[in-house]
Amino acid sequence: MTSKFVRQSLMAASLVTIGTSILSRFFGYAREAVIASYFGTSATLDLFILAFTIPELITFISYAALPTALIPSLRRANVSNRDQESVFFWSGLINMSLLFGGLALLVYLVRGSILNLLAPTLEHDAVTQGRHLMAILAGLIFFRGMESYFRSWLFEKKHFVVPATSTIVLNIVILTTLLGFHGRLEIEALAYGWLMAAIVLFAYNGFFAFLFVKPKIRGRAAPAPISILMKATISIAIVESIALIYPVVDRYLAARFLGEGQIAALRYATFLIHIPTGMFIVAFSQASFPWVSDLSVPDQIERLRKLYTESMRLIFFVMGLVAVGVIIYTNEVVTVAFQRGAFDATSQILTSGPLMYFALGIVFYSIYFFQMKFYYARGAVGRLVRILIGMLAIKIILSLLLVKPMEQNGLALATAFTWFCGAIFMTADLSRTIKVSLRELVFPSLPKVLFCLLVTALFWIGLGKVWIGPPSESLLQLLLRLAGIGVSGIVVYLAMAWILKLPELKQTLDRVLRKFSGA
Repeated sequence: MTSKFVRQSLMAASLVTIGTSILSRFFGYAREAVIASYFGTSATLDLFILAFTIPELITFISYAALPTALIPSLRRANVSNRDQESVFFWSGLINMSLLFGGLALLVYLVRGSILNLLAPTLEHDAVTQGRHLMAILAGLIFFRGMESYFRSWLFEKKHFVVPATSTIVLNIVILTTLLGFHGRLEIEALAYGWLMAAIVLFAYNGFFAFLFVKPKIRGRAAPAPISILMKATISIAIVESIALIYPVVDRYLAARFLGEGQIAALRYATFLIHIPTGMFIVAFSQASFPWVSDLSVPDQIERLRKLYTESMRLIFFVMGLVAVGVIIYTNEVVTVAFQRGAFDATSQILTSGPLMYFALGIVFYSIYFFQMKFYYARGAVGRLVRILIGMLAIKIILSLLLVKPMEQNGLALATAFTWFCGAIFMTADLSRTIKVSLRELVFPSLPKVLFCLLVTALFWIGLGKVWIGPPSESLLQLLLRLAGIGVSGIVVYLAMAWILKLPELKQTLDRVLRKFSGA
């Protein structure tokens, strides 16, 4: 009964997060499409991205660290009643306010030094504008950091709708601000849009966190157990900073060695390749973490092993198809997504190459991203740090070797190969620690999935040669043609999976149907 409840609850959480993630990615695409139309791959957008780098990095780290740290910390602190929970909530609120407020102030004060470190060759006017942008964006650190704290409590209470819809709210606010004020403020409108969105999400998540946690106002001073949360948050933040520093490496090398617009091109390509990972992998990983944490005890190891094996197979099954489709139709995807306004043919060329190389590694990124949750849940942060440091070393060395001969494509290829290495390292390590046989993990599903992918790839290539658009094909016609080709390939892929009786397809359909039937 418990196992059935866990499976159904996890599926329900996954459906909620994946469903809202799909919608949020639509609004995220609308945001990036407007940005591409206004700024293309220009030096102005490059400057904004450089100014946005540190606030964005801190936001990503807090998003990953706090939910991952809070849930195990509550278990280890034996927080078992409402009074203890209230004290823990208020103590964390005070400590996190001081932490993120201090970081925001620090970034504001040293923003000139940060810009000089990231792009030492910037001209005086660009530095002045960059400092102004960073002054606006520094406030992002406090509001989004506190939002991540409130989100953590919502995840702890297994309320996924508010965090999942937050990205939708964020993109609507940014779009509204950018469309309303671009004519007067230009690139500053984008910075103000991010700041306004951060303030709105701080209030949105905060309101529901208080509503669901219902912390009592009375209580004593910060208890000793809060140190567990702070230590866990800092340790996970260090780990996440290693995992998330790749864009910083790319932007530094692009600013130093490459020309105008290539930083922006890398960002566009990164956004496009992370649309499917945001829809499925990030959403599924966030939804599954409370259960991974609960099952990471000795008497639940069999259920943990089953969850790990089934999830890995499903990830390969879903993301393998995404990788094949993007690799074959890279140019068409970029054209449909962005080619309008200031995003011209040069921008299209600059963006298509990195997207194709990112696609080569997207399956492995998805695998290693999901596997990181198992290290956190089992308290194996030390092993995870060693793996991530090795990955970062590979990324830096390859980027330095490839940036000059391959430009932005070399930086993307270095990232894809690093994802591959990380997936291999983590799979081998976790297979040993939770005693999952590699043979059991790979067979019989993986060869069948690879065969389905090969058949689908050949079908897509053949269909692409037969179904050719007219010379004066419009964007709408290209979109419809690409959608038709994509849907046809998905049908072929699923049909092959059905014929070969792939368990991943049957498990997914059974769980979804069981959930909607109320069984």
